[in-house]
Amino acid sequence: ASGPSAKAAARFLIQAAFGPDQDSAGDPDQIPENVEEVMQMGFSGWINDQFTRPVGLLEPFVRWAGENANALAIYNDRKQDAWWGRAMGVPKLRPDDPSGQLPDPLRQRIGYCLSQIFVISDRMEDLAVNPEGMANYYDMLLNHSFGNFRDLLFDVSLHPCMGLYLSHLGNQRPNPALNRFPDENYAREIMQLFSIGLWELNADGTRKLDAQGQPVATYTNADITQFARVFTGLAFGGENENFGLWPRDFTTPMGAWDEEHDLNPKTLLRGVTTPARTGSPGNEGTATLLDVNAAVDNLFQHPNVGPFIGRQLIQRLVTSNPSPAYVGRVSAAFANNGQGVRGDMKAFIRAILLDPEARDAAKMSEPAFGKLREPFLRCVNLARAFNAYSQSGWYYLDAFQLDHVQEPMKSPSVFNHYQPGYAPPGALVQNGLVAPEFQIINATSAMMAPNYFWNAITGGLHRWGTGNPNYETLLNLTQEMLLNVPPEAVSDPYPSTQPLDPDPLLRRLDLVLTGGTLSPQQFQVIREALVRIGPFSAWEWPKSRLKLAIYLIVTSPDFSVQR
Repeated sequence: ASGPSAKAAARFLIQAAFGPDQDSAGDPDQIPENVEEVMQMGFSGWINDQFTRPVGLLEPFVRWAGENANALAIYNDRKQDAWWGRAMGVPKLRPDDPSGQLPDPLRQRIGYCLSQIFVISDRMEDLAVNPEGMANYYDMLLNHSFGNFRDLLFDVSLHPCMGLYLSHLGNQRPNPALNRFPDENYAREIMQLFSIGLWELNADGTRKLDAQGQPVATYTNADITQFARVFTGLAFGGENENFGLWPRDFTTPMGAWDEEHDLNPKTLLRGVTTPARTGSPGNEGTATLLDVNAAVDNLFQHPNVGPFIGRQLIQRLVTSNPSPAYVGRVSAAFANNGQGVRGDMKAFIRAILLDPEARDAAKMSEPAFGKLREPFLRCVNLARAFNAYSQSGWYYLDAFQLDHVQEPMKSPSVFNHYQPGYAPPGALVQNGLVAPEFQIINATSAMMAPNYFWNAITGGLHRWGTGNPNYETLLNLTQEMLLNVPPEAVSDPYPSTQPLDPDPLLRRLDLVLTGGTLSPQQFQVIREALVRIGPFSAWEWPKSRLKLAIYLIVTSPDFSVQR
């Protein structure tokens, strides 16, 4: 059977990765290289190939940048620099690596989705000053992206960055005589946000109702108290010999001290109980880890996990309002990967991306299908579409939250930049639909994003520019310029020659930026704008014409909404 079309492959890459890249200069066609890869391998083959690729870790670059910050004048957020390197597929994990590795865009995209569910944020100053620890946490999400959800939930629970962010690090067993009780923050969020949600769900994600037709809560305040007792006795691991908050090792799982752990029996969800435990000396933590494992297993086995997490991953990758049938199919893959294994992330991902609702082009014409694209990911798609580059070979890019109200690891709270159930007032909420990303679109960000794109197209992707020209990240527009004006006019700021027919240029931009979903009406409006720009219309009119073509697409509804 023949593989997918160029448009189908480009649309798939917007869902499964960070969008199409630029066509190779030596390639006679106009199809981007990674689009050709999907066309040749097919959707399933491409996913299988991604599963075999080595993990693109962030911590190696963050560590290197920390070692060389002063000598090389690296003053920006090096976590973001590392993130961009992985999203753009830089071969090496750090500049002094002797060899490179294949990029892993699917894993990077899934890890990014998970970072918006299992949120930590450098809005907490203690984390902001520990970029290596935060990169280590992000790498843990990447490592588990193709693993098992149960292991992911366990390692999230024991990571010191999460322990600090949701305050179960340093949690001591209760002592009523001292009026001391365990912090309940993590105990609540591991249920509400990281596993089962607030309401009992059917396998298709719809809420279960009681005899009175009311939704059924998944847990009570008493359950939170029981789970808080589980997460006691955890403190910084590494070389710590005592239960304490120093020294602080943010790259080693938290250590467990049974002397500070609540050893008494605990009642978990759905009738599960833990026995009284016998403490072990020092930081062996036998009893503590038995309880943590029991709690993680208890949540992992809950039937809510598949539909609750599955729906959110569908929202991040494909559509804001998946049908119950779609959620049900994804939930079934979580429950059983075909070999009787629960929580297999590979089966989960395949089910999301290969589902008929994700792949059927006819869905694009349905008004309720699709999603508002994340503002930050629009920037990444722009960078990839034109193979953005810097002389240094690396991407010293950050501060996107200022214009786009979003950036990895910078959420304002544990609830991410926006909540999965958010619906803007008006037609969407009246029709029972949600549109999470609209929560950060307001009068200010709606203006700042187009202004950013106008400056980025020819001025570079940095918000303020950079003091070091080697770090300036620019779009590579050479090939697009050859679709804009004849070769002899490319380097002439004021040529007298006629521009080329705009249709091939617009088709190229449509493919790499919208996955070929630009509406005929929008295409015609942009075309009419371009034909007005020609010889003697302005100094550097070829550059202005190309810039306008890109700008009118990246500020269009067709680019902003993923179909």
